[in-house]
Amino acid sequence: MNTKKILLAVVVLVVVVVGWMFLRNKADVVVNTPTPTPTALPTPTPTPLASPVASKNIITYTDSGYAPNLITIKKGETVTWKNESSNPMWTASAIHPLHRAYPGSDIANCGTPAGSNQFDACSGTASGQSWSFTFNNIGTWGYHNHLNSSKFGKVIVE
Repeated sequence: MNTKKILLAVVVLVVVVVGWMFLRNKADVVVNTPTPTPTALPTPTPTPLASPVASKNIITYTDSGYAPNLITIKKGETVTWKNESSNPMWTASAIHPLHRAYPGSDIANCGTPAGSNQFDACSGTASGQSWSFTFNNIGTWGYHNHLNSSKFGKVIVE
């Protein structure tokens, strides 16, 4: 009985070795396939951007106020406020009238070198024009129209 088990084990081992050798030799076979001829594709023409303002993170100001009046962005992203109202808008950090809620912002900085890097437009933005600010501080930042403080919104920076 032991002899039959040994003989069966030898046969299985021979089958495995022969199968391995057969498959190993197949991997060494080189198959000649024709190389495809490249076809010239038309060169795409770049489409110019309509404006330098990205279509992302735009808040529109109308006579009714800011829309959307709440936006969530990532740290380092820029928000653009576009004035489509019949009057100038002056977007600035809360709280009216001092504009000090966002770090480094203060209405007293308007007209100084420090005023160019703060969350405060520092003047009215005419109808059809826009103003942008890049948020580098995480938090929830209220803002308002300094020329009509009943119009306000929030930017959440994550």
